[in-house]
Amino acid sequence: NPYLSKDYIRSLEGLPPALRSAYLDGSWEQYEGQFFSEWREELHTCAPFDIPDSWRRIRSIDHGRSKPTCCLWGAIDHDGNIWWYREHYRAGVDADINASEIARLSGSERYAFTVLDSACFSKTGTGETIAEIYQRNGVTDVQPWPKNRHAGWALFHEYLRVGKDESGLQVGPRMHFFKGCPHSIRTIPTLVFDERDPEDLESSGEDHAADSCRGALEHLHEGRSPSEALVSPEETL
Repeated sequence: NPYLSKDYIRSLEGLPPALRSAYLDGSWEQYEGQFFSEWREELHTCAPFDIPDSWRRIRSIDHGRSKPTCCLWGAIDHDGNIWWYREHYRAGVDADINASEIARLSGSERYAFTVLDSACFSKTGTGETIAEIYQRNGVTDVQPWPKNRHAGWALFHEYLRVGKDESGLQVGPRMHFFKGCPHSIRTIPTLVFDERDPEDLESSGEDHAADSCRGALEHLHEGRSPSEALVSPEETL
């Protein structure tokens, strides 16, 4: 609005983040208590495109039965940005069914790493672990998520963040979701802070897609290198 005074605009700039976003920027996506207040659908989602062969691909799986299992497929470009390009989201079926569907969707793609909720590697009896069921049904070479939730959420915020460089040009975000990942796009902006731990989100919410992203980001930033066979030719130059 060109008729607003500079004093009024300065007063809006001093509002809390959610109100500032609404009244100053005209964005009503934010609300009080929102964990990922950086989220903007117009910035963090995009139309699907063909993933270049030279980009490194990853998978991350949050397993559930009564609650949804969420697998996200990501591609890392040459600038380190992550593009989540495929999503499997299903509740009410056993681990072997989820694993078989994930293996089918993966086709012949090769991955720098596949990570799975660390709880799936725990033995609760004499039978197979969930991780072993996944491997038996075609989701191979799975590794457990790291367990530092706070560090994972800090990385999540960092990858969503948008800023400006010294010349005023937009910098970020470093993480995008294809429009073909509807449950990620639907659920991530709805998550709220845990009242008992402001560095964590309230896990009673629908956090399965967010957890899949977090597990992948933690693993990626532990500095684990993919096997030599999974490094693209360009990366060896």
